[in-house]
Amino acid sequence: MFAMKKTGLRSFAALLAGLMVLMSAALPVTADVKIPTLMVDGQLMSPASPLCWDNESILISLEELAAYLNASFQWNEAEGTTWIQKNGRTIFFRPSTGEVRKNGEPVSVPVSPRLINDTFYVPLRFVAENLGVTVVWDNSAYQVQIITGERHTPPERISDESFNAVVAYIDKGNLWLLDGRKRDVLPKQLTESGYVELIGWSIDGEWFAYKYASSESAPPYLWVVRADGKTASQVDTEPIYGDPLWSPKDNQIAYTVMKDSADGYIPASIVRYADIAAEGIKVNTLLEEDFIAIPSLAWHPSGESITISFPRTVEQPPTLVQANLTGEQTVLYTLKDEAPVDLEGIYSWAFISLKWSPDGRYLAYHLGVNSASLTADGVETGVLNVKTGQSFNLSGGLNYLQWLAFSPDNTKLAYIAGGGRDAMLNKRLEIVDLISGKITDYSQKGYADTQPIWLSNKTNELLFCRGPEAETLYQSEILPGTLAPGQRIYKLDNDGNAVPVTAGPADTADYFPNPSPSGEEIIFLRLERYDQGSLYLQPINAPEEAVEILRGLRGGPGYYGNYYPEWISVHWFE
Repeated sequence: MFAMKKTGLRSFAALLAGLMVLMSAALPVTADVKIPTLMVDGQLMSPASPLCWDNESILISLEELAAYLNASFQWNEAEGTTWIQKNGRTIFFRPSTGEVRKNGEPVSVPVSPRLINDTFYVPLRFVAENLGVTVVWDNSAYQVQIITGERHTPPERISDESFNAVVAYIDKGNLWLLDGRKRDVLPKQLTESGYVELIGWSIDGEWFAYKYASSESAPPYLWVVRADGKTASQVDTEPIYGDPLWSPKDNQIAYTVMKDSADGYIPASIVRYADIAAEGIKVNTLLEEDFIAIPSLAWHPSGESITISFPRTVEQPPTLVQANLTGEQTVLYTLKDEAPVDLEGIYSWAFISLKWSPDGRYLAYHLGVNSASLTADGVETGVLNVKTGQSFNLSGGLNYLQWLAFSPDNTKLAYIAGGGRDAMLNKRLEIVDLISGKITDYSQKGYADTQPIWLSNKTNELLFCRGPEAETLYQSEILPGTLAPGQRIYKLDNDGNAVPVTAGPADTADYFPNPSPSGEEIIFLRLERYDQGSLYLQPINAPEEAVEILRGLRGGPGYYGNYYPEWISVHWFE
């Protein structure tokens, strides 16, 4: 091991000046050369040694880059070598020979490191990305952005343009609200500790529901808050299990709870719904039975009853029950078992991810098995025709409720097919005609599809996300860039043609399309790394007019790096 010490790189460069023949030629900087600006984690920087260009590569002082990245920087005077370390990765330079190594292995560089005015310059993108840091080029601003994710600043409202919606979002686990109807309103932070998961907006947009846990190991509780950020209230004294759901007609929210036991909090067969009003919250118990868990709920489109999924027991197979708000129950559907079930083996356990068609004729679902691991690998997708009592199976997919979408005219179901836990491999947009039963595959070879949502005013037009297939699951070397670089939001028109409706830098990815009721505008999240992005607003058919609303949103990639749960929740007003 060399005896190392930290010092300024300028003296090191001066010491090596006589050795650097090919690398010591300074790049001319003339008055007509435009120098890009530098942004690090949303903060504008002023490098002491200015950035410069070599063909299409930006060069930066290695010493200053190390400071910006909060990286370890060392040099060995005796050997005439230097290196930079971060995220368990090392990039080594021997300036006298031009040798460059990453983690001990020789690597090629787009342009040679060199001395410029006694300062050792290196290609910025090459070094930063090989250290696991995201670099984004903003051509419109003529700016290079370094995103380390280590310097946390609150999300910043960039545009004062008003829009007819309210937005809830998570930033570093905390809940924020933004009322887009007012130009001069800044984002409002509602929690400062603990962990928040978004549930969604009430039907009128006056209330927002969320889960709150005081720590990662603590059970979550159901909370609601008014759209103006005032009057936040805990709904129930007991922690909740699963995902609460707002009524499609009234400010009522349904949920299941957990009970305290000798083994800690466990799911209970208790279904409740709460009436949410400014005057107070009224909690009603709809069901209380001796089951292990209620895995899924769904409001009927009428808002007058709740569909409850009962898991398999020794006595009965998975069953769907319809309960009105007085507690009266009717069996809706029971899984037809073709053969006896071995309760010691793997079997169909319960209907999950329940979703009704707008007219209440069809109920889509996923069928989970009694193995969390196998369920995560893929589940059977099905549709029940409530009027006939018949169900039919579709292609299997992942257990995401957001991946089931009925058309407004009740004739089609769009869903994402394909097994495997990775959202960016083998995921296909398929649409089933509910009248004829015909299934059409709208996928494109080499691409993965996610997050279908219909335009409410155009029954035959669908938005969805599509990006190049990528093996991102458990591959930490891909982080911290985006897991789906180049993913855009697409629109499927009446003729079955899919065209992108958003456009952005190649290393970014667009998620969570939220169209306005008119179908003329869209709000979406654009990520520049796996845990950071901006909120955008644009006319749905004019990507060149996209406006950045909020910058610096931060969240986690969710289950298996698939960007779930969602970071944002949008309610558009008519």
